[in-house]
Amino acid sequence: MKNVCLLVAYLMFQCIFPQYHSSKTVEVDAPGWKRVARLDGAYGRGYNEVVLMTQGGASQPRVAKISWFKGWSSYGGLNLVSLSDGGHWSEARISSDGVKAHLEVNFTAAIPQLKVFLDQSAWTGSVILDGVLPNGGDPVIETAKFGRINYGENDLYLAYNGKVGIGTTAPDAKLAVKGDIHAEEVQVDLTVPAPDYVFKKDYDLKSLEEVQNYIQEHGHLPNIPSAQELEANGIELGEMDMKLLEKIEELTLYIIQQQIEIEYLKTKIK
Repeated sequence: MKNVCLLVAYLMFQCIFPQYHSSKTVEVDAPGWKRVARLDGAYGRGYNEVVLMTQGGASQPRVAKISWFKGWSSYGGLNLVSLSDGGHWSEARISSDGVKAHLEVNFTAAIPQLKVFLDQSAWTGSVILDGVLPNGGDPVIETAKFGRINYGENDLYLAYNGKVGIGTTAPDAKLAVKGDIHAEEVQVDLTVPAPDYVFKKDYDLKSLEEVQNYIQEHGHLPNIPSAQELEANGIELGEMDMKLLEKIEELTLYIIQQQIEIEYLKTKIK
């Protein structure tokens, strides 16, 4: 009896969310936003996945996967994965005219033969468009940029050059984060020498009068970037920490000098 119930439940699930696979060879006649597939209407839900693969030519085929989840009345995040180098496409999006929605891809080149695979398990299925893909242009619901990996409309982006962006698709370092970072500990490898050179006998420690004159002329401490430089270039944590430590060590020397003078004056007063 239990097995019969499970079989009935499985068949009902398959009827409500039928699995559907299809493929077509289409043409991209020119660069620009093109509709690749017609999606569900305002209702229905399920998982959809489209794979793009170039056909023929002397160069290696390029392959990319686009997947998303459809809720009852809204679309989930676009996930993009490239299985080859970049090229031929730059972005993907879901657009809608209020009645029907479409998967659109921004192609960077014409593609005479583009293989499109559709894999879905959905209440109302998607359909690959035929022939020459039409231009897109309806209001955008979701959008994401192609990279090696892009999860959740540019939330986590792995560029083709290996750089990772969180909240950005233009990482300018191995890891770029647009937003807050919360960590228990951060270790920074030094690329500049630690400032113990301040305590060496040949160190040129400026007098307080010289420091005062420098501040009056420049508006900031010696060997410390100005506010304008910091706003324009940001802060290199390792380098800035060493500069601040240099100032702390210089302050320590000033305090020692002043303490020596205080002790001398106390002796003279007595």
